[in-house]
Amino acid sequence: MQVEKCLTFLIGPAHSGKSTQTTVLARPELDTLVIGMANTQHPLMIARVEALKAARPPSWQHVDRPADLPSLIFAATAVHDQIIVDSLNLWLAALTVNYPAGRTAVDLVNMLNIECERMTDALRRARDAGANLIVVAAEMGASPSPPVETERGFREANGRLNQAVAAMADRVILMTAGIAAVLKGGALSVDGTVNNNVSIKNNVSIKPNGSNVQFTQTGG
Repeated sequence: MQVEKCLTFLIGPAHSGKSTQTTVLARPELDTLVIGMANTQHPLMIARVEALKAARPPSWQHVDRPADLPSLIFAATAVHDQIIVDSLNLWLAALTVNYPAGRTAVDLVNMLNIECERMTDALRRARDAGANLIVVAAEMGASPSPPVETERGFREANGRLNQAVAAMADRVILMTAGIAAVLKGGALSVDGTVNNNVSIKNNVSIKPNGSNVQFTQTGG
């Protein structure tokens, strides 16, 4: 079971199971706010968001696409014990798309850097205030650098934000093809349960167990 004042960071490629894993990792008994950043004007996205909501405890509250995500995260700690943010890359994408036309790519990067600093500060203050935080973000950048400057600026800001949040997180979990692997802080069992009493080391051994896969952390 997770403990309060814990920041869990879920990263991975698109559609790798990150959003589903938030429900597995969350404490269902806590008063919970889920902050979604998906663009629900798209029919396919509407169906996906509604399916995710239906799989969550009915007592959880939801807010979609708030105007100021960093401010809401910290303000929500006065009301909710657990906050789920899904996801940081969609938040950055919205800032990028809505940036005024005619401004330079350098201006965009400077704005994104400022907003990323606000985000890390909000997450740190929310965790320190006692909230159990689960934050989702997509990893990107394995492909060649995009030719458009604004796209390069967005990708750079996304990578830097992921690094900053991972550095301050109590636990970092990588999702790949629906499989969770703990990169930092605690061990993960086959069913997705986190054991906070096990310290993660650098070496990972994978042991087949029937149709399942067990991850054990060893080394120094």
